[in-house]
Amino acid sequence: MKLRDQFNRLYQLMHDQKQPGLPALADAMHCSERNMRHLLSKMQEQGWLRWTPARGRGHHSELEFRVTPDALALDQIQGLLAQGELEQAFASLGRQQKKQLAARLPEFLDLRDGNRDVLRLPMYRQVSTLDPMHAYGRLEAHLVRQIFSRLMTFDHQTRSLRPVIAHHWEHNADGSVWHFWLRPRLHFHDGSDLGPEDVKASFLRLRDQPSMNQRLYRHLLRVETGPDRRVSFYLKHSDWLWPHLLATSMSSVVPRQRARNFAQFPVGSGAFQVIRNNPYQLTLRAFASYYREGALLDEIDLWVIQPCVAEPTFDMQYGYTPPGQANQQQQRVDESGCTYLIMNPDTPLLRQQSGRQQIAAILQPEFLFPEISPARKPAYGLLPEWLHRPPLPPPQRVAAGTRLRLISGQTKEMRQLAEQIKALLEQAGFSVEWKTITLKEQIARDWLQQCDLYLGRELLHDDKDFGCFEWFGNDSHFRHWLPDSMNQWLDKQLCDIQSMPAASNRMQAYAGIGRELVQGHWIMPVSHESHFVSVSPHIAGVRMTPLGFVSFCELWVKKELSNAC
Repeated sequence: MKLRDQFNRLYQLMHDQKQPGLPALADAMHCSERNMRHLLSKMQEQGWLRWTPARGRGHHSELEFRVTPDALALDQIQGLLAQGELEQAFASLGRQQKKQLAARLPEFLDLRDGNRDVLRLPMYRQVSTLDPMHAYGRLEAHLVRQIFSRLMTFDHQTRSLRPVIAHHWEHNADGSVWHFWLRPRLHFHDGSDLGPEDVKASFLRLRDQPSMNQRLYRHLLRVETGPDRRVSFYLKHSDWLWPHLLATSMSSVVPRQRARNFAQFPVGSGAFQVIRNNPYQLTLRAFASYYREGALLDEIDLWVIQPCVAEPTFDMQYGYTPPGQANQQQQRVDESGCTYLIMNPDTPLLRQQSGRQQIAAILQPEFLFPEISPARKPAYGLLPEWLHRPPLPPPQRVAAGTRLRLISGQTKEMRQLAEQIKALLEQAGFSVEWKTITLKEQIARDWLQQCDLYLGRELLHDDKDFGCFEWFGNDSHFRHWLPDSMNQWLDKQLCDIQSMPAASNRMQAYAGIGRELVQGHWIMPVSHESHFVSVSPHIAGVRMTPLGFVSFCELWVKKELSNAC
């Protein structure tokens, strides 16, 4: 039996007895007095207790416990935490001890491994999937970009496309055929070659297997591979946005052969590979055979940590600073997208435009946002630069008890907005039943016919042009509540947009779609959000993206400078 286990047993048997004699201790532990004396000596050396044996007639032995088994267990696992072995650390603890350890996790984020450059970051929920085809959440999409590679990328600094695992591309006159040539010597994380057949299989999978984004690939007729590592895409019609689609996280190239646990332990070809993924953490290690400039850190270790306060002042934290220290820096990035409300036309009140307009009148921006907030501003269109929300007459009160069912996500921002919406609707006479659901439940969509109002959120990535097309063109929530005639009109508009070579013309067409959806009260813009990140002084390379994250490749830990010249 290990010494710590023996101490735990001794504590349970004797912690309320201050003067037990050596015979009583030996009897309780089922060992000889000699062995008991040896155990007490070892435990005293560890600082766990103080044992003073009786000396002389009339004197009593004294036993003082200096730590509890719970405290000892938490202290003993510090070495595991320093090595980033969270799952092993939690496995040895009971329920109450796990809660205590979870509360202390931030203290261990900044532990350094002297032999490696490791950065530990908190994340506030477990990752749902790392399969690019099903990575719908903001966090998942960002991680996919670190783990996988794509044919193209969109450089948000130059606002232009550039090749990645492709080194050159060409198209025919009308943009219905696209040819890409792959770089040589590309490898997946498991050492296997990445070739044209992997690219072909990846896109046929996206076209043929169900997902929220499957609609975006439905015009792909076939994929051909040719000499010089060429991959050719043949489309049903012109599509000048096709290279933009190839730069999205969902268009990441995956191996033709994938293990059953691919969504948890994916094999990609990006700058980082997954070496650990469990309920407590996700660990990414720099891929030594990465074909581009490698990561500056050896590992990124993401720990699942609940916020230490109910309303944290940041969305992401890079580096740990103990509470009370004011040397953290904050960076802000404004989202390109919208938090919006959609209304179920199967609800009698909302079937006609006048009913949907009544809800929009109750929830006008001046009522929803009487005060200015740095994290949120009222939305008058689906994008911050669009002003499509029409002025409306004052709302009329409805018959008392008229029932509405509202569903929202569970993030801090969504709960705050849902509470405000519920309060305003109830002031107007509605009886509102509000329910929050997880991201997984939102994706499953079993709630669609069980509610009248849904509060959702759409974030656009770096490429706003294709971001608009993706929002309107994929299997978005709002399309399920559009009548067939509106969906047909929308598909026609999007097909026309694909035939436009100029991005400026496409953006004007998106604005027209946004105006029609908002002024028909099919989508009600609610707010535009901002992300805040907290950065410790020793963390460098933090360059924000519109999704509120940073490229892990660019992060590095700035060591303290020596005072010596």
